[in-house]
Amino acid sequence: MYVRIMILLFMLMQPVFAYGQVVNKVVAVINNEVITQQDVDQLLAVLYAQYVQEYEASELLDKMEEAKKDILIQMIEDRLILSRAKKLKIKVREGEIDKKLESVKSSFPSEEVFNNTIKTQGITVADLKNRYKDQIMMKKVLDIEVKSWVAVLPSEISEYYEQRREDFKLEEKYRVWHILLKADNEVDFELAKVEIENIYAKLGKGKDFAGLARLYSQGPNKDRGGDMGFIGKGEMLKELDQVIFNLKPGEFSKPIKSNIGYHILKIGDITHSGYLPLEDVQGNIKARLFQKKFKEKLNEWLGELRAEAYISIK
Repeated sequence: MYVRIMILLFMLMQPVFAYGQVVNKVVAVINNEVITQQDVDQLLAVLYAQYVQEYEASELLDKMEEAKKDILIQMIEDRLILSRAKKLKIKVREGEIDKKLESVKSSFPSEEVFNNTIKTQGITVADLKNRYKDQIMMKKVLDIEVKSWVAVLPSEISEYYEQRREDFKLEEKYRVWHILLKADNEVDFELAKVEIENIYAKLGKGKDFAGLARLYSQGPNKDRGGDMGFIGKGEMLKELDQVIFNLKPGEFSKPIKSNIGYHILKIGDITHSGYLPLEDVQGNIKARLFQKKFKEKLNEWLGELRAEAYISIK
């Protein structure tokens, strides 16, 4: 796993290393601060050191590609937020930074692996600590200027629940009728295939499913006309499960092959056992609404910071 990560790291960061061979140009100016190409490259390396202990290889690649696309916008917003934090004289204790650093270190197999990883990327513990200090400072100012102004009312939770009631429906169950022709060798499968196609043709001509099940099915419920009762997802063979929950009431399937033979399924009623009560889901609803409101407030707040700032992208 570690070797794969290091290979991925090398692939991702090749453009970063290449930048070290050219002039460290200015890519943006925010008020009286500048963002250089070296700043961008270093942040990518720091982000990698953070992401590597949060995501698996494939997801890590996606996260880093996403970061590359959005990195300059993120850095401009970070500078605006940090400027506001400094204006408000937000303080970060050394212990807070050390706690964050130790949390990151603990996700690596050993401190030696951690040190080797950041060394490979040309970043130092001091670089990480500076980034974590900025992150903590930004969180604090967001808590004060954005989060503290966001509230979710009980009435909003109730309204959300009623408007999206179907999202909280308990598991649906389908009443299933089943015709099974068993087979356990190649010859049996060939014979069963011919017979199941014959049964399917009769169903197509309007023959009664239950009657055909009593005549031909080799399943345990043939005497009940193939009636299996109500079935929930995951209770049947995978091949059957995929078909059952795509049928509508009154529909029957084409013949389906499984490792035990051939099947035809028919769906009767669809039912569910009610809805999750509001008290069981209000915490999740509140979190969703809070996140939505927080994002809206954050965008509004950032817009105000941008309007008051001088920003030039080179």
